[in-house]
Amino acid sequence: AAGPAGFVSAGSRDNLPVVWTSSDGRTWTAVTTPLPAGATAGVIQQVAVNGSHVVALGQQTTAHGVQPLAERSDDGGKTWQPVPFTAPGPGASFTALTASGGGFTAAARFGSSGGTTAAAVWTSADGTSWARSSVSGLTDSGSHAITALAASGSAVTGIDSVQTQASQQFLARSLPSG
Repeated sequence: AAGPAGFVSAGSRDNLPVVWTSSDGRTWTAVTTPLPAGATAGVIQQVAVNGSHVVALGQQTTAHGVQPLAERSDDGGKTWQPVPFTAPGPGASFTALTASGGGFTAAARFGSSGGTTAAAVWTSADGTSWARSSVSGLTDSGSHAITALAASGSAVTGIDSVQTQASQQFLARSLPSG
């Protein structure tokens, strides 16, 4: 992701969540983000920048299984703090994250009864607290995954990949912004 201070990339190293920052895209500095209490491992799957605020989302391993991991930085990615994030079901995996004029919008998929996956959307003004947003159509038949998010001003559009036994469709959805 790109922001006023440069670039931020994310992933993991030695089973710990890591972000890399660069002012020029050539020289990178690794920063291990802190795990929440009780977590033993983690990975960052998505990162977005909104001004000096950077949000990183991924998964953490806990005694209760795989849980969402949310981290926030107020200084362009130099220092990080974990923030609370509640998933609607087991095995939540972030599939997209974007920054908009209204804040941040995140999408994840999670397992549901019957072996299908469902998608969910959350918003946050600054990455400190996240609220699940109601988006019609994400619980219709088939498995859903919002695989891309794009922002223009305060508007956010997401691409929903819907798979049924007979077909796969892609739908553009207007989504809430932080």
